[in-house]
Amino acid sequence: MCLIIKKPLGRHIAADFLENAWQRNSHGWGCFHMDQGEVIWARGLNLGELIEHNARLPLDTEVYLHLRRATYGDVNHDMAHPYIVRQGLLLMHNGSIAHLAPQDPTVSDTSELARLLRDMLHGLSDEQASGLIRTQGFRALTASLIEGSMVVLMDTKGPVRLGRDWHTVQAADWDEGMAGIEVSNSHTWGRHAGKVQGHELVAQGHAAAVMA
Repeated sequence: MCLIIKKPLGRHIAADFLENAWQRNSHGWGCFHMDQGEVIWARGLNLGELIEHNARLPLDTEVYLHLRRATYGDVNHDMAHPYIVRQGLLLMHNGSIAHLAPQDPTVSDTSELARLLRDMLHGLSDEQASGLIRTQGFRALTASLIEGSMVVLMDTKGPVRLGRDWHTVQAADWDEGMAGIEVSNSHTWGRHAGKVQGHELVAQGHAAAVMA
């Protein structure tokens, strides 16, 4: 299972928290945030790059960080989140969507989700697309598609979360420095989380994907 971390305004994500989470989510990283009306994003495959990038993130901005643990698809730069849904609209996903499991083993269920949303929004202006993804109808339309997952969309108007709700880190979960930070799940990080190597999730079979 991947991990999305929401960095609030005025807060930092502790490097040791990221290092620990990387032990179970080491198949790529990415982030996005707003800066003067533009969406700024980055992604990579190296923990050192993530730690350096995290240290440079602006303090006065809400930032979303994604750490990938592959269920479907290769481990490469293109499969790291965020995905481009369309120009100016990005997507992060935590979970697994078994019914979108691609026949092509080199791509992921998230890439299929991004493609479906791209098709859904095709022909709309940026303003229309931005308005649509913020409607209750869009949320209802996508609910069964992403059931059990969390999706965060980002455009120039800010983030839109779909699917399950955030889990709030408590001081007892990590330390006071991370208390109150919101994350997309409670079990792919923590001091006692074991290390996962390579494509263990894939090797365990796609039947287990709905739990990822």
